[in-house]
Amino acid sequence: MAAQYQGRIDHTEDSIQALFQAQYNTYRLGLVVVTAVAGVALAAAGLFAPVPVLAQGLLLLAGCMLFVGRDFPAIVRAESVIEARGGALPSSVCTFCAGHMELEEGGVKKKLRYEQLDRIVQDRQYLYLFFGPDSAVMVERAKIEPGTAEQVMDLVSQRSGKQWESAFSLLTFNIRDIIRIWDNRKAGKAGRKGQGKNAKKPGRKRAG
Repeated sequence: MAAQYQGRIDHTEDSIQALFQAQYNTYRLGLVVVTAVAGVALAAAGLFAPVPVLAQGLLLLAGCMLFVGRDFPAIVRAESVIEARGGALPSSVCTFCAGHMELEEGGVKKKLRYEQLDRIVQDRQYLYLFFGPDSAVMVERAKIEPGTAEQVMDLVSQRSGKQWESAFSLLTFNIRDIIRIWDNRKAGKAGRKGQGKNAKKPGRKRAG
């Protein structure tokens, strides 16, 4: 099928970190929120609880560290990838056709299907197309041609049947994010339950 749009990403240290943070905040959103709330609670205790000054300082420090480091695991993974590549970060091109996508990286091409997408996330600079917690295609909004990021988003949404999610931010956290956390937990439990039902029961050995 004819290509409609082509998106490119030339990775930098910032883009690698953005990818891992988007991945972590998308698939570990509940943990991110709990960590942030715990940080706020500890900081508040440090400010207002009737405890000795030293304890107040420790509580405030612990709260700030929890809040600021709520996506620390993502930062660690990003730094590990950057270090492993020795600064030689990849570039990739994703071609969006009417019926499928084609990803080219390092001279290797791979055909991808829209219906295999699990989550699609966007922020001001990038589009993240997740096929699972450990598989993603990333495109820079400013490097899409011909057309715009919005046109690519419309195509991907129509073909995949998925709705675009905004990258998580505590400043814009609302009831829809809470519902998303709940839905993700239910989906995870249903998936584990289905795997348990499909597991084969051990057969009896015949006597020799």
